[in-house]
Amino acid sequence: MGLVNTMNIDFSQGLYSGLATPVSSLNFPELLDYESARDLIASAGESAPLLGVNGEGEPVSVCLDEDSPHVLVNAGSGGGKSVILRSVAAQMLARGSRAVFLDVKRHSHRWAKGLPNAHYAATLPEIGNALISLGMEVHRRNEVVEAFPGPIEEAPVGPRLVVLFEELNATMTQLQALDRKLPRGSYTAMDAFRDIMFMGRAAKVHIVAVAQFASTAALGGGDIRENFSTRILARYTKQAWTMLAYDCGLPQPSPEQKGRGMVCRAGKARQTQFLYLTEEEAAELARGGHRPERRLPATVRAHRRARAGRRALVASRGSL
Repeated sequence: MGLVNTMNIDFSQGLYSGLATPVSSLNFPELLDYESARDLIASAGESAPLLGVNGEGEPVSVCLDEDSPHVLVNAGSGGGKSVILRSVAAQMLARGSRAVFLDVKRHSHRWAKGLPNAHYAATLPEIGNALISLGMEVHRRNEVVEAFPGPIEEAPVGPRLVVLFEELNATMTQLQALDRKLPRGSYTAMDAFRDIMFMGRAAKVHIVAVAQFASTAALGGGDIRENFSTRILARYTKQAWTMLAYDCGLPQPSPEQKGRGMVCRAGKARQTQFLYLTEEEAAELARGGHRPERRLPATVRAHRRARAGRRALVASRGSL
């Protein structure tokens, strides 16, 4: 009797809470599209774009203020890297942020060209110039924070800046080659990239970067990689998991379903069905055309009802 009275019967919290599970019976939606996710998008915070849903229909998001100022997406070819960036960028633009696209491929985010508050750098010189401008802006904003007498998060630094950095593997190597052609002592694109990574949080300047294989060489150093507190993996290898999700437990198999991957943060990995927006939908959302009026998929609603029932049952047992 004493054991029953002292035993923790709130099984919803504990060592295993938040860990992804390989059990295939979890019913993810086959596709989390714009129509299905309108309510979830509407309820997401200004700094916390929706990434997708887990196997119980719960939203998976990342807070750029609290969880992770920068996000890394590591995925093989066809793993949906640009789709993830598209959904994040559209949501941030819809909430008043400014987006800077660094896209050496030139066409990854055609939907954003010409949108208000969206800026595009497509050639290597443009990308280098953009990074330098952003680095200088980080320094300016941190001076504002220093002089502001109130809470840091309330300092009038200006609108949030989100940098969508495509194809890090190809771009960083070429930027380093360009930097070697500059006069000695110049403030280079690589200098600016490091400044953004290390000093961007208070300045509200964030990088969401994409790589096919996010090695330390591709990112410019292991210390930079550690500043990507949230890491998204899709179509990944065991080597990629060991390199990027070493703090999230033993390597888990890469989900085979389209649009599925893992979100790793704070030592926990969450299998996630990522939000999918078409280019037209992303542009509509970014322009403020969002209308939170659609219902969630039936599988998501059913899982939420079941989870609520389980929690009610645990609560009722705890009161006995």
